[in-house]
Amino acid sequence: MMNMGNINPLRLSALYEVSRKINTQLNLEKLLDEIMDQAIELLQAEKGVILLMDPEKNELSVKVARAMDKQNLEEALAMSKTVIERVKTQGEPVLLQNVPDLTGKDASKSMVMFRLKSIICVPLRSKKGLAGTIYLDTTTPDRFFKEDDVPFLEAFADLANIAIENARSYHEIEELNSSLESKVAQRTQELSEKNTALTETNQRLQDVQLQLIRAEKMASLGHLAAGVAHEINNPLGSLTGNIDIFQRGAESIGKSLEENTDASLQKARKNATMLANLTNVSKSACERIANIVRALKNFARLDEEEFKPVDIHAGLESTLVLLENRYRDRIKIVREYQDIPEFFCRAAQLNQVFMNIFLNACEAIEEEGEIHITTRLDKDAVAITFRDNGKGIPQENIARIFDPGFTTKGVQVGIGLGLSIAYQIVQDHEGQIQVNSEPGSGAEFRVLLPWKNADKESAD
Repeated sequence: MMNMGNINPLRLSALYEVSRKINTQLNLEKLLDEIMDQAIELLQAEKGVILLMDPEKNELSVKVARAMDKQNLEEALAMSKTVIERVKTQGEPVLLQNVPDLTGKDASKSMVMFRLKSIICVPLRSKKGLAGTIYLDTTTPDRFFKEDDVPFLEAFADLANIAIENARSYHEIEELNSSLESKVAQRTQELSEKNTALTETNQRLQDVQLQLIRAEKMASLGHLAAGVAHEINNPLGSLTGNIDIFQRGAESIGKSLEENTDASLQKARKNATMLANLTNVSKSACERIANIVRALKNFARLDEEEFKPVDIHAGLESTLVLLENRYRDRIKIVREYQDIPEFFCRAAQLNQVFMNIFLNACEAIEEEGEIHITTRLDKDAVAITFRDNGKGIPQENIARIFDPGFTTKGVQVGIGLGLSIAYQIVQDHEGQIQVNSEPGSGAEFRVLLPWKNADKESAD
């Protein structure tokens, strides 16, 4: 670096102003333009060129030129090649004055032809060596470069090179930041894709888990239904037969006693009548047990796991029979059934949907209330609606009630899979469940299932 002690105060002030200007510019191309303009202005030159070193080729290449078209630039470079090469080789500035009066190699024919009067060329030095050169020339005698112009231009070149290195460093940092941002974006995208894949995998696992739970429940119910039917039907048949025999005997005894007018047999007649009435009650109880067993077998229907024609109302009634203890004497069931032909579905799974939704409605009614069950054939869909006048569902819970594990009953009550399983079953049937509710105004669950009759299914 040059010692600035040889520069007069006015020029030092000028260098300070120039330094302030060029160091605020971090765009390399704009910076080189500013350096070229400032160099020409400071030394009152006519033309100028800035060349920078290409480290890979170890050559100087033009970056900025002033007052030169392409042809003049090529000729000027050819003409000043000797001067620039000397600066490159020796790393020292070159000053030529009175060019036409010089003799020898410094005063080439080209210099004379271009009527050059004065030339100055200084190196741009860096810690690694020569970074480039600043070349200026003039054809006017009153603009001759003087000896004290050399240290002044060298000092300017040192300041310029600092600004160039700062601009290059800034550019490198920008490229690194851009590269880093690109890598971060790429990594973020990769993580997002992995997270999406993980979410999809987790959803598939949840679906499989629900299907396994559903299958396990249905299998357990099927085994229970088969066991109940086997264990109850046989003694029930014997009991029903004995009650029939007992009833006929009691009725026969009563008739015999009625024909006898003996007052002492009046009490026996009353007892015979009472026994006949008790057998009627027992017979009704046996019929109730038989209905429950039939409903349980009809509800499970594991032998009809594939899509088959189903009477939707039979499934609803089986559900109501099995759950009678949940609503008897406190909840009124209002049936509004439309005439709906049999349609294709998985009966056992659909019955499970009815049970889960109906249980939810029963639990929503804390004391007494009503549940309306409506069936409609709506265009190409069967609509089954359960509407209760219970406590309703808060708005913040409606979007979550079908999530696996969601429950408002507490951890000791259940694991919150009922409505989630119902939702999955309806989706498997290519249908949907709609929910409308307001806290304190009850809730309405509407199951929509695509209707397919036997002829359509066969055509498909």
